[in-house]
Amino acid sequence: MKDLVNGLKSNCERGFNFLFQQIDEASDAVWTAKSGKMFYWQHIYHAFACVDFFAALPDGAMDPGPGTIDIVMFRDCPASPFSKETIREYGLKKKAQAYAWIDGLDDADLTKRNEANSKRREMDVSNGMVVSGLAGHLFYHIGCNDSILRENGHAGVY
Repeated sequence: MKDLVNGLKSNCERGFNFLFQQIDEASDAVWTAKSGKMFYWQHIYHAFACVDFFAALPDGAMDPGPGTIDIVMFRDCPASPFSKETIREYGLKKKAQAYAWIDGLDDADLTKRNEANSKRREMDVSNGMVVSGLAGHLFYHIGCNDSILRENGHAGVY
């Protein structure tokens, strides 16, 4: 059965769709606007890149795509922002990666230990926690960016 898996996946799907909408909604000024220390575009990049944290292989390797791990994790910022198209292409790749992992689960797998995430977090983490954590992480960054959109006169997407 995949009823629970499909329900959890639908939350991730909504999250990915909102992130792609945020790419489309951002004016050039918003694309480079900051909230705290992080740029609008960098929130989207980070959310996509962290698919690797949630759905990566046991070695925990992350694919930073067009940047570096330091840019992904907000420890660094390039001199100029990544383009919308660069972020969109990277996001499509990470979305496909997340779906490939989620689609390999069935409802019984949700209670099983996720070895990769358990190792990274140094605690027992189930596959269900990983899928719900991915959705929650996507929505956190959607909220951050919706604040930036609204502060700059745009309607939020969520």
